[in-house]
Amino acid sequence: MPESPRTIMLVATEPSATRLGAALMEAWQNVQPNVVFIGMGGAEMQARGLVQKAPAEAAAVMGLAEVIPAIPRIRKALKVLAHAVETERPALVLTIDGQDFAARLAKATRHLGVPHVQYVAPKVWAWRQGRVHSLAKLFTHILSILPFEAPFFAASGLPTTYVGHPMVSQLAAYAQMRRTQPHSHTLALLPGSRAQEWAHHWPIMLATYRRLRQLQPTLGALLVVPDAAAAARCRAWAPWAETEQIEVVVAEQRFAALATCRAALAKSGTNNLELAVLGVPAVVCYRMHALTYAVARWLVKIPYVSLPNVVINPPVMGQKGRKTGHVVYPEFIQKAVTPENLARALVPMLAPKPPAYVAKGLAQVAAALETPRPPAEMALEIVLNLLEKPEIARGTGTQKPNKA
Repeated sequence: MPESPRTIMLVATEPSATRLGAALMEAWQNVQPNVVFIGMGGAEMQARGLVQKAPAEAAAVMGLAEVIPAIPRIRKALKVLAHAVETERPALVLTIDGQDFAARLAKATRHLGVPHVQYVAPKVWAWRQGRVHSLAKLFTHILSILPFEAPFFAASGLPTTYVGHPMVSQLAAYAQMRRTQPHSHTLALLPGSRAQEWAHHWPIMLATYRRLRQLQPTLGALLVVPDAAAAARCRAWAPWAETEQIEVVVAEQRFAALATCRAALAKSGTNNLELAVLGVPAVVCYRMHALTYAVARWLVKIPYVSLPNVVINPPVMGQKGRKTGHVVYPEFIQKAVTPENLARALVPMLAPKPPAYVAKGLAQVAAALETPRPPAEMALEIVLNLLEKPEIARGTGTQKPNKA
């Protein structure tokens, strides 16, 4: 008698999570074509056959002001998904990113005894590390996309496996382009993805670029922003002349452009890891409201804000990190973010050959992020092992997939 198809609940609330979910679904369907997926996800997951129980938009909110009016629909989505777990009894619940939503769903369903895997680890290593103990009660296993997270979570007894960062495979062709093509005498300027970030960073970045142009008149710049509207906002805050050789680059066009630039000045964020994967020397800065900064200094337990620097200076559970002086990218925070400081740090980055410490750091990041197979395949191996051998969930948390 044929075995009945296995039902899996997948939950993705953001576009980036949907991309991870769709890749995992594709890998799973290649191995088990009859698997049934239910839950929540975007268009890419639905195209692969996800039976939608609640709309992903219901939980896709950021910031306190945005969350408060969304609470009713978030609660409704949680209730619908929890009911689906109870009535349809999936073999596994797998939530992707969206740590707050994932934790609430896990709390609502843990009495049912269904294994719950979290894909993309909550960033408790950065702040409020004590939360890791409550997560160990909620999740059966964590699939991590950052290499230092497995040993960090292992200290709390929460099984965690590094499966690889999707950015590595997504940017592989552009990284190869950078290794094989000459670099233009161009500085990439990345002021962020939100209006508040542009206001804090763009005027200083423009002033820094102008200062560098006095020293290097042939220098050009790329303003990398999400869309044309963002470029218009930046121009309104700090306008520039056409003669200043600033080219606007938007959205996915940025990767090809970044691959050929000499160096970058970037706001701290996801773009820092993109730059490192591409192999671009950079200086990182971050400015915020004074009150926000005061709270962040109190909460955050890691000495570096740029992810490449965190990768080579991994946090340790229960310890407040100290600066080692060994970084990939120099960091300037709050009052240290001045055109003088940034320009001084960028001059060596704009040389035809980057400083030795930058080249060494970029090589370390590349080695740390490396995996033998794509993240979706690595993640699937762990999940299938978990379903067939539940005792894996009681392991040390540092087990790794086979390299075969």
